[in-house]
Amino acid sequence: MGRYIISFITVIGIILLFFAFSLNHNFSRSYHHTFTKSTDLSKENIEGLFLNNDFYSQVITKKYGKKTEQSRDVTDYYYFDLKKGIEVAVNKAGKITRFIVTDRNLETANGIKIGDEKKDIIKVYGDNYYFRLEQGADIIGYVDKKRKISLEFWLFDDKVNFYKLDNKSMK
Repeated sequence: MGRYIISFITVIGIILLFFAFSLNHNFSRSYHHTFTKSTDLSKENIEGLFLNNDFYSQVITKKYGKKTEQSRDVTDYYYFDLKKGIEVAVNKAGKITRFIVTDRNLETANGIKIGDEKKDIIKVYGDNYYFRLEQGADIIGYVDKKRKISLEFWLFDDKVNFYKLDNKSMK
């Protein structure tokens, strides 16, 4: 009788593991950040701005003007449109924690831009990516574990609709 119970528990465990791994595209970003191999994203910037730059610096004010009107009302972060096609999230300490890029003319450090295809992303960034689904979009993400940042490409019809460059702290 004991053998049957152990066998039954083992089979159920295997089924649950298989089920969990087959649905991993629905798991959160933090899950994927843990299990995805690292990719060097050290050169990723948006118009010369990097994650963790001081949003209230003179450099940003001079280039984009003083930003006071928020583009979204989100707990824990302030969102601002730097210009059409570039939105940033700023933490309470004033550091840029996210870039959301919808400007068709802005390329990533490796030359990917809005409208490019999924195969182009994988060709230049490599195979160490995760795949997840959110809000009807297929998302391919790359993680730089050393710098604690990620780059996600939000795809519709296998083409980049927008991309996000994030600190790991972003939810």
